[in-house]
Amino acid sequence: MYRIISTKLKGRLVSALTNDFDIKEFKISEETDNTVSFNIGDIIIGRVENIVKNINACFVEIFPGIQAYLPLSDDMKIVYANGKPGGTPVMNDLILVQIAKLPTKTKSYSVTADFTFIGKYAVLKTNMNRVHLSSKFKEVENFGEIKSRFMPLGEKFVRETGSGVIIRKSAINLSDKELEDSLYDLYVKFLSIINRGKHGVKYERIFKELPEHLSLIRDNCANIEKIMTDDKDTYEEYKGYLREFSEGDIKKLFFYNDEMMSLSALYSIGTSLDKALGKKIWLRSGAYIIIEYTEALTIIDVNSGKAIAGKSTNVETFMKINLEAAREIADQLRLRNISGIVLVDFIDIPKSREKELINAMEDFLKEDSIKANVADITKLGLMEITRRRTGRPIHEILIDNR
Repeated sequence: MYRIISTKLKGRLVSALTNDFDIKEFKISEETDNTVSFNIGDIIIGRVENIVKNINACFVEIFPGIQAYLPLSDDMKIVYANGKPGGTPVMNDLILVQIAKLPTKTKSYSVTADFTFIGKYAVLKTNMNRVHLSSKFKEVENFGEIKSRFMPLGEKFVRETGSGVIIRKSAINLSDKELEDSLYDLYVKFLSIINRGKHGVKYERIFKELPEHLSLIRDNCANIEKIMTDDKDTYEEYKGYLREFSEGDIKKLFFYNDEMMSLSALYSIGTSLDKALGKKIWLRSGAYIIIEYTEALTIIDVNSGKAIAGKSTNVETFMKINLEAAREIADQLRLRNISGIVLVDFIDIPKSREKELINAMEDFLKEDSIKANVADITKLGLMEITRRRTGRPIHEILIDNR
C-alpha cells in the first residue's frame, strides 16, 4: 500500500508517492511568476491563427501571445465556439482544444481536438469508439471473469454515446451497476463541459485538469493507506477533493504536526530530490548508471564500476549487473518523470540472453502508472524504451527554472 506525502519546499508544493519510506513518484508544483500556464488535459477556446496545409496542421492562439500546434486529420471532429456546425477550420475560427503536450525549450504547446476526460474509474476518449480494459487488469487472477463482466457494459456505453472508454483497474471492485453509473456520470460531466464551451468566449479555459498533487490521489486511491501533509492549505484542498469525489477515503487524510521532526525530514524528501537530480546513481553491487538528457531523448549508460572487482567477468556476472540496473532504471524513469525516447547502453551480453533482459525490463515497467514500452535492443546493443509524456521531468522544473 502507498502513502502520499505533501509538503512545501522552498515555496513549492512537493508531493511524493511512497511505499513505506521508499519514494516512487514526485509531483512538484511549477512556479508561474504570475504568468498564465496550462496543464495537460486543460480544455481552452482558442482562435485559429494560421493554417499550414503542407503539414496538415494549424496554429491556435490559446492566450494572447501563446500559440499551440494542432495537427489536423480527416476524421477529426472539431467543436466550434462561434456557432459553426462543423467542417474544416479557417482563420479566426474559435475552436475547443485540449492541451496534449507542455512546451519545451524549443517548442510551444501541442493541442488536440480529440478529447480525453479522466475519471476515477474510467478514461473517456472521444476519438476511439471502442472499449478497452486497462492492461493492469491482466495482472489479476480473475482477469477472465472481469473481462466477461466489464466488456459488455463498456460496449453498450460506446454504442449509446459514440465515445470510446478505457476502464481503469481502480474499477475492479465495482458492481456492474456501479461501473455503469460511473461511466454515464463521466460522460454527462464531459458533455456539460463541451456544451458550455460552445457558448464560451475566446481564450476561456472551460475545463481545468486536476493539479498533479490531486491526480496522484485520483490515480492511486485504491492502493493508498494514508495521505499526509503539513501544509494547512493543501490539507483543506485534499479534504475538499475527497469529500466531493471519494468521501469514503477521507479517513485516510491526516494533518502532520510534529515540532521535533518535519514531514520532509521524516521521509527524506529533500535528500531524495537531490538524488533524483544527479547524473550518477550507484547500485548495491558497486555498479552504477549515468543519466544524460538531450533535447530529443534520454541516454542511460550502465557501468560495471566496482561490481567486478576481484570477480570473474563471465556472462552471469554481467547479466546480474544488467538486471539490477534495469530495476533501477525503471524506478528512475518513474521517479524523475522521464518520458519520450530513452536509450539504454547495458553491459554487452550474448544475443541469446537479450530476451531475458527485455522481459525483465518490461516486468519492471508494469509497476509504472504511466505507459512505458520496450521497443527492442538495436544492432548496436542499445535498448529502446518509450514512455508516455505527462508533464515535465523534475530536472526541467527544478534545475532549468533556478
